[in-house]
Amino acid sequence: MDAEFGHGQGSVSLRWRRSRAAHRAGSPADAPSGGRRPPATKGARRSHAFTEPRWRLRRWPPEGSPGYDAPMPLTFTASPLDHAGLKRTDPDWIAARRRDPSARTILFEKGDLALDANGDPLILHPDNAEEYALDAVGLVFLGVIGETPWFAAAIEPDAHGARANFRGAAMKAEPDFACLIGRARSILAWRGRRRYCSNCAAENAPAEGGLKLECPGCGMEHFPRVDASVIMLPYAGDRCVMGRQANWPEGMFATLAGFMEPGETIEEACAREVMEEIGRPVVSARYVASQPWPFPSSLMIGLLAEIEEGEVRPDDDLEDARWFTRDEARALHDSTIGRWAPPNFSISWHLLQRWLDGET
Repeated sequence: MDAEFGHGQGSVSLRWRRSRAAHRAGSPADAPSGGRRPPATKGARRSHAFTEPRWRLRRWPPEGSPGYDAPMPLTFTASPLDHAGLKRTDPDWIAARRRDPSARTILFEKGDLALDANGDPLILHPDNAEEYALDAVGLVFLGVIGETPWFAAAIEPDAHGARANFRGAAMKAEPDFACLIGRARSILAWRGRRRYCSNCAAENAPAEGGLKLECPGCGMEHFPRVDASVIMLPYAGDRCVMGRQANWPEGMFATLAGFMEPGETIEEACAREVMEEIGRPVVSARYVASQPWPFPSSLMIGLLAEIEEGEVRPDDDLEDARWFTRDEARALHDSTIGRWAPPNFSISWHLLQRWLDGET
């Protein structure tokens, strides 16, 4: 797909590297196989239908411009969204954003992107979005891009039917759109799990555009959860260690990773995970980069970890782990890992690339 939606400064390019298809809300075209025809746009709300794909926000240099050959940012990073943290506390401000003619809502179903009749992401004005069978969460505020407010909502399971696998869509999406759908998916997943207060079981009430939940029973406030994880490439000299899980494609090896635990620093979590997974002590660890990971809502903290030489003993959730020379790692990097996902999709590929380039 190569479709553009909206007008002016708040645009987002929704390029999936498919043939171009203009998005029209309430399109009368037949739905994709397995899907249902979207509801017709109603009366006064027809003015909110997107009849012209007129604008684009493409923060990465377009083809032919200076910097075009530079590597793309890690998927889900460098977001164009302004979360409007100070303004969204005002209910009237949120209500005005929902009424804004330029407002957009991206719809999900079962954690995947809902599609319109043309097979494009289903993006509508909030008024039009509410004509679908939305789940109990309703609309949540994502932020603004330029002057355009963005919202997200989930359709009741199997009430729409036409959808695109989220992971596959994110792999193909351009950077800005990936950031948008990544934030949306994480917030919707959190809201879906937090309908009731974990302290007293009363039903929570949304605040701040749905980015905060308040319990009317005990007064507890609930905020979106982010699970911190360390992801690291262990190395010693000119060799590194990578592991694989049993359900991975044959020949696939990658960096090690695990969730942080209470009371740990990043470096301590790295050392513990490396010891648990391959049985080698960490000498030192250096932070490289981080990446939001909306499966459902983690922050991957990437490190290069120098370890002691010696036998590798795979354990924990690893089926296998072994030492790789630079030549072996480069061959894997350029073949198996590269075929598994685009280079910018996962920080794992990025860490290996940095080590192959000589960083330690």
